[in-house]
Amino acid sequence: MTNQKDLISFIGEIYEASYRPEHWQYVFEQLCQRLEAKGGGIHVEDYSEGTRYILASHGIPKLGVLAYQAGMGKHDVVFQIQASRPVGKAAQVVTPEQLKASHPLSYRFIQKPQDIGYVAAIGLFNNEHWHAGIGLHRSFKAQPFGSDELGLLDALFPHFQRALHIHRTLHRSQRREASLRLALSEVMVGILVLNTENRVTYCNPMAEQLLSHHPALQLIEDRLYTHSSDEAATLWQTVNAMRQAMAEEDASYSQRQALGLHHPAYPHPLTVIVTNPEKTDNNPPPGNGQIILYIYNPGADVSCIEEDLMGQFRLTRTEAGVAIALVNGLSIEEISTQKGVSKETIRSHLKGVFTKMGVSKQQEVIRLIINSRLGHNPGPENEKCHISNEA
Repeated sequence: MTNQKDLISFIGEIYEASYRPEHWQYVFEQLCQRLEAKGGGIHVEDYSEGTRYILASHGIPKLGVLAYQAGMGKHDVVFQIQASRPVGKAAQVVTPEQLKASHPLSYRFIQKPQDIGYVAAIGLFNNEHWHAGIGLHRSFKAQPFGSDELGLLDALFPHFQRALHIHRTLHRSQRREASLRLALSEVMVGILVLNTENRVTYCNPMAEQLLSHHPALQLIEDRLYTHSSDEAATLWQTVNAMRQAMAEEDASYSQRQALGLHHPAYPHPLTVIVTNPEKTDNNPPPGNGQIILYIYNPGADVSCIEEDLMGQFRLTRTEAGVAIALVNGLSIEEISTQKGVSKETIRSHLKGVFTKMGVSKQQEVIRLIINSRLGHNPGPENEKCHISNEA
C-alpha cells in the first residue's frame, strides 16, 4: 500500500499521463505495484470511433495486447463482466471458482494458461460514447484482493476518470487538427496563408510544388518573391486592400481578387487568387488579418519518370505510362488514342494502377503522384526574382 505523501505524488503522475500518453504505461506499472497485482490493463472501448484497445498494461504478453487491439478484445470475458458493473465502484469481479463455473472455456484457454486467478476492476466511464475501466489480476496462488486494495482503487477513481477524460479530449482535438492538415495538404490547388506582416505561415505541398517549378513567384524561407517588380506592387496592393476591407468590414469590396504573375520563359502565367477567410453568420472573419492565396498553374505538365513510378509503386511500364497520362489531364479515351489500344485495355491497366497504389479513383492517382514529387520537370533555370514584400 502507500502513505498519504506518496499517494499525492502518484496522483500527480496520473495527471501527467493525461497530456503525455506514453506516461500511462509507467502509471499502470506503479498501480500494479501498489496493489500487489501481477498485471492488468486500462481497457477502452470508444463507440464513436468503433475501437477497442488497451491504453496501458502490465504483465500481459505483447502478443496478447496486439491480439486484443486487433479485435480479440470483444471476446474478453473479464472485460464484459467489468463493463456490466456500475462506474466508480471497485470490486473483485472474478475468482477462479466463479470463472470456471460461469465461463469454462475462457477459464481453460485464457485465464488458467496465463495464471489469471483473481481479478479486481473498476469502471471509469460507461455511457453512449465510450466505456473504459481498469482491470487488475493476481495469480491463482495469491490471496484475493482485500478491502484495502479495493479502497485505494475507489480513492484513485476520480483522478483516473478525470485524467482519462482529458487524455481523450486532447487526443480527439489533435487528431482533428492532423486530419485538417492532411486534408489541406492533399488539395490539388496550392494554398498559402499570410499573416499581417505578409509572411507565409502555411504552405501546402501543392503550393511548394507549383512555386518550385514556376519562377514567377518564389517562396524563400517565409517570404514571397516575384519575377516582376510591377507585378509585386500589384500583388501586395491587392493583399493590403483585401486586409483593409476586412478590418473595415467593407461589404462592397470583393472577397476574391485574381491576378496573373508572369515569367518570360513560361507561356502561361501563374494564377493567384487573393481572398480572405470566409465570413458566415455564425463564424465572423478572424481579426488577425490573415490572407489566403490560392495558386494554380494552368500550363503545368507533370513529367514523372516511368522508372520512378515503377520503383515506388511496383507498376509495370505500361501502368506507369497510363498513370502519368492521367496526371497530365488526359481522359481514358485520349490515352487509348495516344497509346493505340482500346479503352478497355486502358481500363484494365488502370485497375492494376488502383490496386498497386491502394486507391479507387483517378483523382486519387493524380493526387498521390503529385504529392509524392516524383521526377517533376523543373523547367528553365530560375532567374533572379524581385523582392515582393511591402512594409
